[in-house]
Amino acid sequence: MAEYRGTLDRYLLIAGNRIGSKLFLDKNGLCVLRKQNGLREYVIELPKHSEVVYFYSPICKVPYGCSEEFFEKILELNLHGITYNQATFGLDAKTQNIVLSYPRSMEALDEVAFSNILNNFIKTADRAEKDLVRLRRQLIEQTSLTEDDIDAEMNTYRTISNNGKLKV
Repeated sequence: MAEYRGTLDRYLLIAGNRIGSKLFLDKNGLCVLRKQNGLREYVIELPKHSEVVYFYSPICKVPYGCSEEFFEKILELNLHGITYNQATFGLDAKTQNIVLSYPRSMEALDEVAFSNILNNFIKTADRAEKDLVRLRRQLIEQTSLTEDDIDAEMNTYRTISNNGKLKV
């Protein structure tokens, strides 16, 4: 199996020059590109003795209270690969982050293809973040009780209790 670390380091240098960032692999085979004051993160990883390079980016946390509905929508989004340029969503169990990932064989890359994939992945991850933030907000609104919901529930409880001669 060919060693791809040097090749990927060269591709990262070229791509980094194009986007104005210094990109390189660390000793663990990771390159982390941070944007928006470190709030957005894009990772390129080449595991040791691997011919596959992974592009991935944390997108958002799993929302509390509507996680089942959220995961259902995430699975639906994975079904339609073209929406996110064949990148897929997954769960990082350690951080409870939804992560967008895209694997690619080093054999299929040259410096131009790598730069294009990196640029497209960054755009795709940014779009996915906007989409999932919107989805989270919608699901939280649908599953959260408002003050009116609570008042209506309490009125129903009072009516039931008063009819049964119980007082609250």
